[in-house]
Amino acid sequence: MAYGEKRGWDKKARKWRYRGRYKLPDGTWGSVSKDDTGQPFYTERSAREYAHGLEVDVRRKTFVNPRDGRMPLTEWVDVWLETIDVGPLSDKEYRLRLKNRILPQWGHIAVGEITPHGVAVWEKKLRQEFSKNYADNVISTFRTLMADAVTSKLRGDNPVASRTSGRRGRYKPKPKDTRVIATPHQVLLIARNGLAMHGLNEYALVIATAYTGLRIGELAAIHRDQLELDDTGSGARIHALHQSQYVDGKFTEIDAKYDSGRGLIIPPFLAELLREVMAQRADSEWAFTAPKGGRLLRGGDWYTDTWHPMVKGRAPRGVVRGAKARGGIRPILGVDGLLPHGLRHSHKVWLDEDGHPRVAVEERMGHALQGVEGIYSHTTLAMELKIADMLQGRWEQSLRPVVDRREFGPLPAPASQTSI
Repeated sequence: MAYGEKRGWDKKARKWRYRGRYKLPDGTWGSVSKDDTGQPFYTERSAREYAHGLEVDVRRKTFVNPRDGRMPLTEWVDVWLETIDVGPLSDKEYRLRLKNRILPQWGHIAVGEITPHGVAVWEKKLRQEFSKNYADNVISTFRTLMADAVTSKLRGDNPVASRTSGRRGRYKPKPKDTRVIATPHQVLLIARNGLAMHGLNEYALVIATAYTGLRIGELAAIHRDQLELDDTGSGARIHALHQSQYVDGKFTEIDAKYDSGRGLIIPPFLAELLREVMAQRADSEWAFTAPKGGRLLRGGDWYTDTWHPMVKGRAPRGVVRGAKARGGIRPILGVDGLLPHGLRHSHKVWLDEDGHPRVAVEERMGHALQGVEGIYSHTTLAMELKIADMLQGRWEQSLRPVVDRREFGPLPAPASQTSI
């Protein structure tokens, strides 16, 4: 039977303090001196009633020992990181978010003392200082961390609000989708810019991304023997079984994202293009390589030096400090802000516009349908061949000249001629 007992005199509050005693699941006596908000008990009755509530939780098997919640978040993070099973890049991102944002704020605080109010204030500040995407990712990591703390009975609830929970404050409408989607003709123009800058491989990489929907990391991990470019009746295919990533500073092949290794039927024009690429790089084991034949890398320099000029254009340059002169690249109109992953999104939009069955579209994208639809829907060869046929039609349409609108923007002026 729970009870309360006097503990000592609180000089600051000028009151007696009490603690509650209650039976633990193992039959021993536990004690509690503060409520859920961290306030001490100043009456025997309040201490006894709180302790009685804990005994009720013990009988209902929902008991969370307040002592366990005294573990500093830093210690819980060390335990938690040993339990998560994610890919190398996700593991790296989790650790960076914890190190840079979560632990500096919360590391010294006990897991059970982190309050929803404190988290809300911190989240508001985080969103003022950083981009929405980055803040969302940090909050998501913190939410998962605290959800696992609840599962481990370190506390009774998750102080990090879920994305679907009701939120107080000013109404904010759902932001519009601002992702840039390219048409097949715009993809062709971007690829031609890549051809002018770095040759056939860059051209083929842009086209292959847009017409397969594969991620850059998946294309980088495709070996030559994973290409079936001769159509024997079931279509030419490209098999994406892995993805290339840096793991501990080394270029490594790991399983495809979400274990979504798959073989895709590709349209005839893409099979012919890949034959040309393979003939040009006959000594390489990889289907896609860097411009000079090495492993395909896509880091920050590539975005700055290659991707952005392919989309936004590049000014011509003469010989500078021994560097060779280079021609200018005209920007592609209508795709400002397009990212490489936007080509994958564009592929999905094309498939949706053409009205292909959802199961075939999602399987091609490497996604799994959930629920009853995922159990009873199946992709057939006829569906795949129809996708390849309609992609071939989109390609042929993209080759036709456009005479009723401008395709390119003005050539960027050299830096020395740009007005300030």
